[in-house]
Amino acid sequence: MAKSQSAAKGVAQQKGRLAGAAEFVRNVRGELRRVTWPNRDQLQQSTLVVLIILLVLTAFVALWDLIFYYLAALVFT
Repeated sequence: MAKSQSAAKGVAQQKGRLAGAAEFVRNVRGELRRVTWPNRDQLQQSTLVVLIILLVLTAFVALWDLIFYYLAALVFT
């Protein structure tokens, strides 16, 4: 008898998990409907800003890397 109760409990937990997952998906879809998505111009502008910042930071890191390379070369040679 205890075995059948635990089996029934396991089936109920699986159904509960599936119901919980289905509710989560419904909630996510509802939230995504409320999102204000950027238009094409906003998307292009944001992409350009990100690329410019990326280039500036890359140049900054490369400059410091070069400086430390020459300093290390002076110290260790």
